[in-house]
Amino acid sequence: MMGSMENNPVKLTDHCYIFRGAVNTGILIRNHKALLFDCCDTLMEEGLEKLGVEEVDRILFTQHRRTHTAGAYRFVEKGTQFIVPCEEKHLFHSVEAYWEDEKNRWHLYHNQPGPLVMTKSLPVSAAVREGDVIEWEGFRIDVVDTPGVTDGSVSYVIKDSGKTICFSGDVIYGYGQVSDIYSLQKGFTTLDYHGFMGNMKKLVPSMKKLQALETDMLVPSHGELIRNPSPSIHKTIERLDALLDNYRSISSMNYYFPDYFGEDGNDFEKMNTAKCTEFPDYIKAIGFTSFVILSDTGAALLIDCGHTETIEALKNLVDEGIVKSVDGCWITHYHDDHVDFLNQLVSSYSCPVMAIDLVAGIIGQPKSYFLPCISPCTVPSVEALPDGFFWNWNEFTLTAFHFPGQTLYHGGLFVEGHHRKIFFSGDSFSPTGIDDYCSGNRNFLGENKGFLQCINVLRRCKPDYITNQHQRLMFEFGDRHLDYMESKLKERIRILTEILPWDNPNFGTDEWWVRTYPYEQEAMPGSRIFIEVHLTNHGSGPANAIVQPVLPEGWESDNGCVAKKIIVPPETSGTVQSGYVKPDGRVAFDISVSENTAGKRYIIPFRVHWNHLYLGQFRHAVVIVKGSNVGGYNRQGGNVHG
Repeated sequence: MMGSMENNPVKLTDHCYIFRGAVNTGILIRNHKALLFDCCDTLMEEGLEKLGVEEVDRILFTQHRRTHTAGAYRFVEKGTQFIVPCEEKHLFHSVEAYWEDEKNRWHLYHNQPGPLVMTKSLPVSAAVREGDVIEWEGFRIDVVDTPGVTDGSVSYVIKDSGKTICFSGDVIYGYGQVSDIYSLQKGFTTLDYHGFMGNMKKLVPSMKKLQALETDMLVPSHGELIRNPSPSIHKTIERLDALLDNYRSISSMNYYFPDYFGEDGNDFEKMNTAKCTEFPDYIKAIGFTSFVILSDTGAALLIDCGHTETIEALKNLVDEGIVKSVDGCWITHYHDDHVDFLNQLVSSYSCPVMAIDLVAGIIGQPKSYFLPCISPCTVPSVEALPDGFFWNWNEFTLTAFHFPGQTLYHGGLFVEGHHRKIFFSGDSFSPTGIDDYCSGNRNFLGENKGFLQCINVLRRCKPDYITNQHQRLMFEFGDRHLDYMESKLKERIRILTEILPWDNPNFGTDEWWVRTYPYEQEAMPGSRIFIEVHLTNHGSGPANAIVQPVLPEGWESDNGCVAKKIIVPPETSGTVQSGYVKPDGRVAFDISVSENTAGKRYIIPFRVHWNHLYLGQFRHAVVIVKGSNVGGYNRQGGNVHG
């Protein structure tokens, strides 16, 4: 189970127990003292007292994430020593610097340290790395570096009652399984954004290191106790290798970065490269990610506007008399390199901006979202088009599609005219396959979901050519290409179903199946704010969820309501927008900000229970209380009620 709601500690040896919560908290007891391995926020002193514990002397953390650390704050004033991984020390003792740094809010191309950074700092007593030994009450605890899920994770090995036990963090979940895939996002030769499964390069050596220890038991942060760990680790590596082989067989990385998967680009199975051809005269590439469609009338329709070069090239076309009017701009998706200069475009040409409704929502209120590559550029007057909407523009017929390939928040534009049918696929396809580099983009798997939905759209439209905003040639997908990609995506579902402990693999690949709305907002002391928690149920049955905010002292939610319950219907769409079949579940909180609140940035975590699982302080929202200069960056705006 991902985070069992059991409350009674499980005895492993004479002195060692596991407390099952959002994470498995290890409890080592001697002389009425306790040493903890991680610290779930549901571990209470009363429970420890029942085990004869009078003092929590030390807490050893496997990693920085707040699911593993949230319970430690209650021990700060009691003299408990906090031992942390050396590589992640800054994420314990100075997390405020992380939250105040604008690079961790906008234009996000990095994944580590991820969305579970602690809400406030803890005092660090010592930082440890591989080779260090901790002596405590007659026990020897060896430290082993086991990065992968986080860049600086460690494991701890102890012996008690003739048994060797390893508290292994999130290195492995169980037999052949890991907790999720999105935590492995990491780039090496490129940005983290391009690094789907990239930290497998760290995780697999960490697994092999633990395998070589030949311990009697592994205690994972999530999952059941693993006895005789070697077969479990072997099977997990085998499945990760199969998943990587599947991924790279249809990856666009083979097109953009041919050596990304190794110097020999032909040592694995991959899709045959599609035939490419030049654009017709009425389509011109301008700037890095933009095209302009020229009508015989001299009118122009721009597609995406993320760079100053786009504005300059468009101006040159106008000055040369090639473009007589700019009739609009279609935005394929919300990423910064496609929207950063929209305001300059609108200011210069007073043209409408159009996008599929999911994209329009982000462009109109980017502060409300926290996603990869997000831009602070705000265009409140975007015309939101529903899936399948079509219109005539001069000699062309244009059709807008929800096209959830590279990201859930993505549209495709089908352009018919001049005896050609051209599909503008945004960033979703290339001649070698699909652009699904980043789990944070929310690439769903399943029948008529994600790229399988995109393939179905292409089968219906039967375009002559497909474009990608980053490519300067069109390409042709025949049935053999579509069939190959479809078969590989279905194979991927099977592999992920085996490697992930969830009842649907999207829970382990969709990083934002639980998210807050708005993600960020401003408030005044004594004001009221509204925060919703949105929940995507990827499963085939209804889910019972409980959501609870963890508020600063003096703040109050819904006149004292501590937690709210909701039943989320099965197979929801990934959004709360009503235009989509089966909208997500949403829980709204009306929060009163204390009059005595200081002017600064507050991180508001939310505890989440999902059916029988407690996920811990799984997601958060940001509230900037006005009244002082908030370090790093300030944003204008008021309260938003999603």
